[in-house]
Amino acid sequence: MRLHFRSVLFAGVATLSLAACSTDLAVTNPNNADITRALARPSDVENLLAGGFNQVVNNTTGGASDNLNNSFQVMSHENYTGLANFNMGPRAGLPRTPILNFPNNPGSASVSNDFNGLSRLARSTTIALERLATTGFTLGTPAQDLRARAYGRFILGLALGNLALSYDSAAVVVPGADAVPALVGYDSVMKAAIKQLDDALADASNSAAGGAGGFPLPASWLNLSTGNVTADLFQRIIRSYRARFRAEVARTPAERQAVNWGQVISDAQNGITADLNIAMNPATGWTQTWVAQHYTGTNWHVMTPMIIGMADSTGAQYQTWLNQPLLNRQPFLIRTPDRRFPAGNDRAAQQAASNGGALGAVLPTGVYFRNRVIANDGAAADGTWGFSWYDHSRFQAFQNAARIGTFPHMVMPEMWGLIAEGAIRTGNFALAAEMINNTRVSRGGLPSVAGITDLNTPVAGGSSCVPRIPVFSGGNFTTRCGNILEAMKWEKRMEMAYISYGAWYFDMRGWGDLPEGTPIHFPVPWQERDVRVQPFNNMGGVGQPGGSQRGTYGF
Repeated sequence: MRLHFRSVLFAGVATLSLAACSTDLAVTNPNNADITRALARPSDVENLLAGGFNQVVNNTTGGASDNLNNSFQVMSHENYTGLANFNMGPRAGLPRTPILNFPNNPGSASVSNDFNGLSRLARSTTIALERLATTGFTLGTPAQDLRARAYGRFILGLALGNLALSYDSAAVVVPGADAVPALVGYDSVMKAAIKQLDDALADASNSAAGGAGGFPLPASWLNLSTGNVTADLFQRIIRSYRARFRAEVARTPAERQAVNWGQVISDAQNGITADLNIAMNPATGWTQTWVAQHYTGTNWHVMTPMIIGMADSTGAQYQTWLNQPLLNRQPFLIRTPDRRFPAGNDRAAQQAASNGGALGAVLPTGVYFRNRVIANDGAAADGTWGFSWYDHSRFQAFQNAARIGTFPHMVMPEMWGLIAEGAIRTGNFALAAEMINNTRVSRGGLPSVAGITDLNTPVAGGSSCVPRIPVFSGGNFTTRCGNILEAMKWEKRMEMAYISYGAWYFDMRGWGDLPEGTPIHFPVPWQERDVRVQPFNNMGGVGQPGGSQRGTYGF
């Protein structure tokens, strides 16, 4: 496949093909270099590959505000805002409305941002891998070639995997494929992603990769706070991503149940052994752009009680709130034994436990949510289901440092949660309890779930149990103590909020917890379909194609 290198600058995969058409011309244009000349030097290939992980971060959680992650957060109740910016307000709204996908609609930028960025990354990585495979071409040593190929396949797997998580379909761009691959369903895209990760793992496990010029990976490639990445750590990172992708690609509870949980457990158990933290600095291109707006006040961020209300130890307040009309719901005090919330029996006490609760105040160690000062409640204080007195302020210190410093990228509670879920689904409740208690007891200060051997036994705590989940029947809500599966969900939500791409959304989609009509994925951007001469399609909405069924909690 001889493609012109300038094709990587185009947005979608179909658009990329327009550049390839000129390869049929007999005239050589020296200003439009082909791969062989553009990637003539070994350093050209290695440099192109080296920036791949930064592009994964920037095209998922980090580089732009008008992206899917902001939408994932509001659609899963991880965040709430009524602002129209980045189309967050419309996508947060209840009842759910479709994601619009046609020219000149206000949400076009966010729909296309991740698709275009990840598709470009898949294309550029493929080009580099094909050049690396050219007969006679070498970066310097066989080990260096093998290391680069392992890393390139890893990046290609991440690009395709995140496309499969987010969109209903995409093009599988891999070495040797057609210049303009057809759009295929998310399940096929994920299979291709897993294949790339499999191949990356095989390369990284090859003892020859440890020779001269081979592993470890240069520190700048992943930019982790720990520096260079050994072959062993790289293999563990690949396995952790594989575990995530295999579980989170599910769109429905039936698909989630059908996941090969044995593979997920194995990968998670042999994955990372400590949190992966990236050394962030906006000046060097490593950033989390959303943080700057998240911490400006309630116009941009507030925690709706929809999910965090499950921490309410009284139960009655949350239940009463659930049974009010959506636009009449008023905030209430969440009193809970969960130490990640501020302690206290009134708002003043909880504000004191939130280091005062003012904007910019760093929370005490182990507290993730603040009860803000009344003066900062803002215009949203007039009520509705989206408003509460609580903000997620776990990363306030990072914001105060101008977003310079370490920020988590992949954390152990995610792996523990995947192991626990797989163990529950395969009947190993003892293993599930061990994984859940890693954070439930040590961080949350909640009663252990050890000894629970079925899905019928509620978690301990009696009237103060956490989580206390909604039960919808006959048009009304009651609440009850959750089981061990709900305890696992609670821990993943508490520990992963605002960390990974679609941190709550992808899990809640597979668990069947999303509000009715929530889009289960985004459509391929209309621009891409237009170039392919295919009809545009909206996605989601109550009773509409791509909309979720009424969720576990009756929302």
